[in-house]
Amino acid sequence: MSHDRELAVLTQNIWGGAALWERRRAMLARLMDELRPAIIGLQEVHAEAASGDLGQAGELAGLLGGYRAWFAPGRVWASGACEGVALLCRDDIEVLGHSVEALTLDRDDPFEGDSQRVVLRAAIRRAGQVIDVLVTHLSLSRRARARTVRELARFAARERQRSGSLGAVLMGDLNALPSEEAVCYLRATAGDAGWLDAWMEAHPGKAGGTWPAGLPLRRIDYVFVQPGEGWAVTRCERAPFSGSDHHGVAAWLRLGG
Repeated sequence: MSHDRELAVLTQNIWGGAALWERRRAMLARLMDELRPAIIGLQEVHAEAASGDLGQAGELAGLLGGYRAWFAPGRVWASGACEGVALLCRDDIEVLGHSVEALTLDRDDPFEGDSQRVVLRAAIRRAGQVIDVLVTHLSLSRRARARTVRELARFAARERQRSGSLGAVLMGDLNALPSEEAVCYLRATAGDAGWLDAWMEAHPGKAGGTWPAGLPLRRIDYVFVQPGEGWAVTRCERAPFSGSDHHGVAAWLRLGG
């Protein structure tokens, strides 16, 4: 495969609020450096401030070298510290623009509370094609996931129309099993808006658990693809355990001519 027609992506929940960050940061950076994907989507990224601070995403980009980081805060604490999602884009990837969408929040839902969730999207150019790449981290609340996955899909559709992208990639910790309504909704969406589960494309019938990392019984981390003409998922693998309570998921796409 011509390398300029390959797009490799990685999604990784970095467990940013847990202890031993410096040690775990080095482990995560080694993993990412071995894979060197074009795009990395991160969840549970912590920063000291919600404005102008790339936080742990910036730290990882600095350790890796050759990547730029974009951070979108979700939950913000009274201290000003925050948690959100991030995209790391390799320097040889042309980034055309980015945008953020805040998903709705039901503060009366005890499993949702004040845990604001967001979607971060970037439009990139690869092999002459415009591609939308999105990263998100859905709620612990099943009811919230069923609601906000629809908001996520509408946002992706609007941004694709705006960018004129040929296809799209959606990554993240969805906190949902493959059989849950939120995941089924993405897969069942008809026509050009349908999302392919990269793991299922590469490993039909295999469980592929990603959490908890020590005994990964639940698959809750995903790479989804809205393929452009001629696209194919050539490979999808769980990343080795590295500095988090989640396994990451890496996918390799062949882009059409």
